[in-house]
Formats: sequence, C-alpha cells, structure tokens
Amino acid sequence: MFTPLFITGFVLLLAGLFGGRYLGERSLKLLSSDEKLKLLDSFSRFRAFGALPLLIIFLSFLGIPRLPPNLMWPAYFAAWALVAVYFVVVHQLIFRRLSELGINGEYQAAMRKARWMVYGGFAAFFVLDTVAPFVTR
Repeated sequence: MFTPLFITGFVLLLAGLFGGRYLGERSLKLLSSDEKLKLLDSFSRFRAFGALPLLIIFLSFLGIPRLPPNLMWPAYFAAWALVAVYFVVVHQLIFRRLSELGINGEYQAAMRKARWMVYGGFAAFFVLDTVAPFVTR
C-alpha cells in the first residue's frame, strides 16, 4: 500500500509544508508593528475558514478507492485539479490583499517563497504518488 515513492512524496510534502511555514514565520520579522496588526485583522476570516475547501477536497480522496475502476483515475486527477485551482485562487487572494493593505514588498517576496515551497511539496507528492502504481508493478 505505501510504496517507497509514496513515502518519499509524503516526506517531501511534509518538508514543503513545514519549510513554508518556517519561512512564513521568519518573514514576519520584515513587518512593522502596524503592518502586523493590519495582517491579523485582514486575514482573520481566511485563517478560520480558508483551509475548509482543501479539507473537503482531501476527504474526497478517501472516496476514490470505492469508485468503479474505470472512474478512479479520472476522479483522482479531478481531485488534484481542484487542489491546484484552490492554490491558484488562494494565492491570488492573499497577494491581492497584501497589495491592497500596502504591505512592504520584502515581506511579499518572502511570503511568495514560502508559498512556493508549500506548492512544491504538494507537486512532488502528486508526481510521486501518481507514478508509484506504475513503477511498483
């Protein structure tokens, strides 16, 4: 069930998540106290509910093995496409809001690096998880 490629992908996913979180936390040092307050006020609803669509998408992955075999791969790719759409929408919302708030460019650049690290972890997991069934046969 858990092939070496799946485990490697999962480790890379975790590395991307934790690395992105670490870089995001470090980037807070680039903000003034006023900017930090603006950020907290502006993103409070997003922090509370922003991950809910992603959670629902990932729960859909649990149903994929219960589908008829001819629908499993299309459902798998559809679920990953929804993950990609989620990331694109969230990325746009975050950086549009940062620009609207007048948050400094250094912080925005640092946050972009952090977000791309997270995206890279998801991409590595997707590729290795997708390839794993074909390599282990």
